[in-house]
Amino acid sequence: MSSESKTNNTNDDNNLILYKDIYGLDKSIIELKLKDFKYNKKKLTINNDYFSDNKGIIIFYAPWCKHCEKLSDILIDLAMSYINIFNFGAINTEDIKNGNDYLSIYAKITKIPCIKYINNKGELINYEHSYTNDNLLYFINTNI
Repeated sequence: MSSESKTNNTNDDNNLILYKDIYGLDKSIIELKLKDFKYNKKKLTINNDYFSDNKGIIIFYAPWCKHCEKLSDILIDLAMSYINIFNFGAINTEDIKNGNDYLSIYAKITKIPCIKYINNKGELINYEHSYTNDNLLYFINTNI
């Protein structure tokens, strides 16, 4: 993301740098927060009406990450092509204010960007393929 995406909020108490959501303005990809999930018996499940049919992928990202920025272009294009057919969500791992740091722990995120898909029980499962347009397109078409 360009330097405009970084909001420098220096607070005398803790000198925090807050980053804006990459997907915040894009309507085809919803920004998710901790409140959109349930964590029970060591399982993280989606709890958001947007994903009521359990068809979708979720990207865990950091706004300062150049790989995440590149991937956002691919995901936004795919989301626009499959709007109302397949769901896309995004989680800003730097959004501590909304509890997304806990989401990263619950989802066992060890690298970013990280894509997970939602199974028929609403659970987040690791997407194990490379993050190319062709692979994601194939995955979406086989899971609609």
